[in-house]
Amino acid sequence: MRQVSGQGLVRSIRRTASQWSPKVGLGTQMAVIVIIGILALLGLFAYLGTTALNESNERMLQERRVLAQTTARHIDYVLSNIEDVLTYTAAQPAWRDVHRRDENLADAFQRLNVYGTRVFLLDSAGQMVSAYPPITSEIAFDQYASIQAALKGRAFAVSRFLRTLDDFSSSTLATAPLRDANGQVNGVLVVSIDLTKPKLRTFTQPIGLGATGYIDLIDLNGTILASTRGERIGMQSDHRETLSTLIRERRQTVSACHDCHTPTSSAFPIREVLAFAPLEHAQWGVTVHQSEEEVFGSIRQLQTRIFVMMAILLAGALVLVYLTARRVITPIQALTAATKRIAAGDLTTPLEIHGQDEIGALAQSFDAMRARLKDLIVEIQTWNRDLDARVNERTVAVEKAKAEILELYQELQHKEQIRRELLNRVFTTQEEERKRISRELHDETCQVLTGLAYALDDAAGITESAELKSQLERMHTLANTAVEEIQRIILDLRPTMLDHLGLIPALRWYAETRLNETKMSFTLREHGSVCRLSPQIETALFRVVQEAINNIARHSHAKRVELDLYFRPPRLRVTIADDGQGFVIDQVLDQPSSVRGLGLLGMCERMDAIGGQLVLRSVPGWGTLVELTAPFDHPDLISEERM
Repeated sequence: MRQVSGQGLVRSIRRTASQWSPKVGLGTQMAVIVIIGILALLGLFAYLGTTALNESNERMLQERRVLAQTTARHIDYVLSNIEDVLTYTAAQPAWRDVHRRDENLADAFQRLNVYGTRVFLLDSAGQMVSAYPPITSEIAFDQYASIQAALKGRAFAVSRFLRTLDDFSSSTLATAPLRDANGQVNGVLVVSIDLTKPKLRTFTQPIGLGATGYIDLIDLNGTILASTRGERIGMQSDHRETLSTLIRERRQTVSACHDCHTPTSSAFPIREVLAFAPLEHAQWGVTVHQSEEEVFGSIRQLQTRIFVMMAILLAGALVLVYLTARRVITPIQALTAATKRIAAGDLTTPLEIHGQDEIGALAQSFDAMRARLKDLIVEIQTWNRDLDARVNERTVAVEKAKAEILELYQELQHKEQIRRELLNRVFTTQEEERKRISRELHDETCQVLTGLAYALDDAAGITESAELKSQLERMHTLANTAVEEIQRIILDLRPTMLDHLGLIPALRWYAETRLNETKMSFTLREHGSVCRLSPQIETALFRVVQEAINNIARHSHAKRVELDLYFRPPRLRVTIADDGQGFVIDQVLDQPSSVRGLGLLGMCERMDAIGGQLVLRSVPGWGTLVELTAPFDHPDLISEERM
């Protein structure tokens, strides 16, 4: 990849500016530059202002979250007090006296009437035994999970839902078990809680809600247990499913709610801010609602003022730019007219621009240049005649050198073509010789060794000498080992899988076979439309990847090796990456061939022979990447060539 230096970048910018400048007037350029500067400042100012406004918005939202958390903690404190009083009352031994139960209920009601409306006494089956204040109707408590929890021995439980207590009222219940002298549960003490009593000032005297804000206490079913707006008690919350999920997960949140509150007097939804905090002592949650207009009203007003001020500043800057440009441009236009006369060949008319500023000094210098230019023209004409003669001489010499260079280039191209053809022949001959050797080893040597192994096995079976039989068995083992080694050599010389199944199965087999010996993890991935390549290209790629895998197995100490093939016509790209120890490429390339070997040189020559490229990247401690690029032939042509 070509890299552009800093000086080249500067020259490119200057060239672009010189091409653009004649098309745009100086006044326009000044205006554009000043406007860009002003817009940049205004943009920075707007960014800082917007950032501050966003921080204020976030602070407002966090204040609503803190209010929800504070309210939830206060209700948790109330439930904690109820728990302390209820469990203390239920633990009194006086409940064991059956004749004093009504008296005990009245005493319990006196203790719990701060937030409770009625106290019930249930037996071990969950049936009501007595109530205070007394009632005449029978009430069924079998549907309350808190009753069942107390009967199972839970020290304190609160209803998850607001339910109708038969014809009596809708209530939430707090329960505590009663135990006999043996510690067994023999009843339940139940108190019906009313969180809307005036003593719970969270809902009767809220703080920090503003004109549009209100607080709701929500049960697990989304029903409103208590609210600063009394008419909402018993209603279903607008966010029933979401709030139920938050209560179960005991997760806090604060967000804007834009599409669920539609008033009867307006067709537009009310935009609200909703903050939520769960309780710890019950599966309830607290929601704080307040309109966005009230929460963010002052911030949005400040935002409007900022943008109005920015518009005023921009308009003033434009007026100032216009006045300044007119004062500068008028004398420049006169100077431009004079320069056009000079450009047309009029070097006798002097410039008539006077002044003590920079433009006047420029006009005087330009007039002096006009006079000097007139004198130089005569001198230049003389030089031109001499220069034409020299140029003609040099042109003849350059044409001659050009012809010689072209001839050398063509000769070099011819030699390069011959070299590639020679490499192709060498590699083709090498592969054919490998095929011949592997075929002879398989057909002759392997067969002989296999026969020898069978003969030794038969001899070991008929001999009666234990020592001779042991010797024959060792010879049989050595013969089998020799057969396995020769078969491995045959596969290394020319894997038949490459000819029959193609490049990818052959690469996968060889890599897994070679790398499994070193316990390296191997992954092969194909990308694009996979197809067979010409035998020459498949053989070259297999040999290069084979050498790369051998180098990884011998030197890299890697744990993971990845091989990717990208079939994207007209080129095929292959990458072999490992996470080994890496090396410094220049140090390896600078070593003599006797030290570093011929593997890398052979890889480069094989890729060059098929018109491909090899790129090697490595960093010590970060692994090595080998990237191969080869021509990607058309599949139809490949099929015809293989036929």
